[in-house]
Amino acid sequence: MIRTLNKEKVIKILTEEEYEYMNAFNIIPNLSDKVLDYAEKNYEIIEMTSQYLEEKRKQNTNLSIPLFVLAGVQARMKRLFAISELPLAITSQEIIEKLGINIEYHLEESLLKESNIRAFLGRYKQEKDKPLEFQNEFIKSFNQINKELLKKAKLTSDIHVLDCTICDVNFNNENYEGSTITYKGGEKLRGYKLGVLRGFGPNSGFIEEIVMNTAKPHDLKMSKDMILKSEYLKLGDDLIEDRGFLDIKMIRKLFKKGVNVTIPAKKNMEIHTAAVTEAVSKNEWKKHPNTKRKGQDITLVSNLEMFWLDEKDKEKKPENIHLEYSMHAAVIRFEKKLNQSILTDAEILKEDEKYAYAVILTTHPTRSAEEIIKLYELRPEIEEDFRQLKDFWGLTEYRSTQYHIISFVIMVSLLGYNLYQLYKESEEGKDYIGKSFIVEQRHGLYVVKNVRTAIIIDNYFAIFWQDELLDLYVELSKENRERLKQLLIL
Repeated sequence: MIRTLNKEKVIKILTEEEYEYMNAFNIIPNLSDKVLDYAEKNYEIIEMTSQYLEEKRKQNTNLSIPLFVLAGVQARMKRLFAISELPLAITSQEIIEKLGINIEYHLEESLLKESNIRAFLGRYKQEKDKPLEFQNEFIKSFNQINKELLKKAKLTSDIHVLDCTICDVNFNNENYEGSTITYKGGEKLRGYKLGVLRGFGPNSGFIEEIVMNTAKPHDLKMSKDMILKSEYLKLGDDLIEDRGFLDIKMIRKLFKKGVNVTIPAKKNMEIHTAAVTEAVSKNEWKKHPNTKRKGQDITLVSNLEMFWLDEKDKEKKPENIHLEYSMHAAVIRFEKKLNQSILTDAEILKEDEKYAYAVILTTHPTRSAEEIIKLYELRPEIEEDFRQLKDFWGLTEYRSTQYHIISFVIMVSLLGYNLYQLYKESEEGKDYIGKSFIVEQRHGLYVVKNVRTAIIIDNYFAIFWQDELLDLYVELSKENRERLKQLLIL
């Protein structure tokens, strides 16, 4: 049953009229409410979710798209992972008031019954006789909503990280639609692959753009088109990548766009050998700028571009090769005795050598070795993002094997994560900088101030602050006061 928001009508019925149905429950203050309230006040998140997800229903459209999406977002924030739990999620004052309809805590009375949610999501299921489209409406919708969010927040970054992660599922369950088997660190996994472009804000990182696919494609192949077309990569920006994206053609295209790439070389590459040989020969080492890196020294080697050519240039004579870019490297020297925990067995056991080496390449023309190293040391932040998304935000918590539901989960998980990141960039959210959302959300369970109370009367509902409820309480009949006690206290 749909119940509309009308505080005056609720008060009138409670104090003057008869009613058939009454329910009430307290809404305890929590961080997810703060985040969503902020998102609606400042970014109009309801309008965005309505604008950037196509309406595919011909009936029941009074249950709006934002209702489903934002219930999903707040459910992820509250770690309510089952579809049946979505009706329990929305407690944001701004969202409830703007939508003007309620979601009750009692499932039998809920506006968003599980059947309604599954029916809504089912409209986005792809036709069986067509190839599965991993860039479906939910993945596209996240990118569109997120783009508008970042634009309204005026949040941009000139440093970006590209990486991929496996969204793994139960390996023994072959029914996950479109999932494939892959290997990671020698472990056999089943699932999907998510490619993420991440930016850096003043106080926290944020997701800029995503691409989704089966787990099988190589990271480079899956992400290449997104990166080359990305509007987030601008003239003068830096893109940090890991070895999975080593491709000289893509690096050259990015350089033409004005984007500098920083990426480690593989040890079997000619450019790695050339950089180490030159570094050892000139023997001009400096201490690693990170004081925690004991037994590590660095040096700069320049003009290495001729040691990494694409296939067409390799066929030319050196005097006929005209490159529009230069390639430099920060070479890191590891003293083996002090770095055994981070070196491979092959590096440690290599005979007659005191040191092992790593090479970090860059197309930036003027960076020092220290600057290259400091920039590349930002890359692990995206790995921490992936860990938090999986461990805390439910990125891989699926209660369905159907891809359209899985992609919905991914959309609302990433949207919730980014809304929190944007909140921390605001004046209102500055106290949460450097703090885990889940930890702070749990702290809120012990807060007793600013409790709100929802009262539902027949076809109407209202949300009262405690002072409003106390003023109302004294005006009620003894019977209604006892009824409220039963619902709220006993």
